[in-house]
Amino acid sequence: MTKWLSAILAAAALSAPAIALQDFDASYAAEPQGPIIIADITVGAELAEKADEYGAREIDRLTGRLHDDLSRELAEAGWLGTDTSAAALLYVTIEDATPNRPTFAQMGRQPGLDFRSFGLGGAEVTAELRTADGAVLATYEYDWSGTDIRFAQYSSTWTDTFRTFDRFAMRLSDSLAEAARSGM
Repeated sequence: MTKWLSAILAAAALSAPAIALQDFDASYAAEPQGPIIIADITVGAELAEKADEYGAREIDRLTGRLHDDLSRELAEAGWLGTDTSAAALLYVTIEDATPNRPTFAQMGRQPGLDFRSFGLGGAEVTAELRTADGAVLATYEYDWSGTDIRFAQYSSTWTDTFRTFDRFAMRLSDSLAEAARSGM
């Protein structure tokens, strides 16, 4: 039993740095004030370079999914607003995204590529929360990718990327609540 417990603790200690690199980071300049409007979801330079390869439809799908995840989490926490005159604005950028399976555009351009091909996916997302006059209240960063190729074989095209978006939205909402509770 002791050897088994030692092995688990050693594995956890060795994997901790990898987990820490894929964590959520929030930095507040002022206490967040609600309500929050999702102003923009844009594509960063790294993902923009891949846009033709992935296809415009896929980029629209990614931005739409992230918007939906953020809207859901902010609404559940009571942060989502509709009146832009009295709101903080959330500007979000999908810096990079990697699919688990080839997109339709990739398969169309590379005839030898098969939808049964799979790999580790994920995404990197950043955001800024600004006042209506443009002052930055907070910045957020999150980067996550799949860690075990064995699970990727059961994934759809954007499984790991969508998981990243969902986690980003939840952690952003939790971070807002914590910052408001603690007064920063």
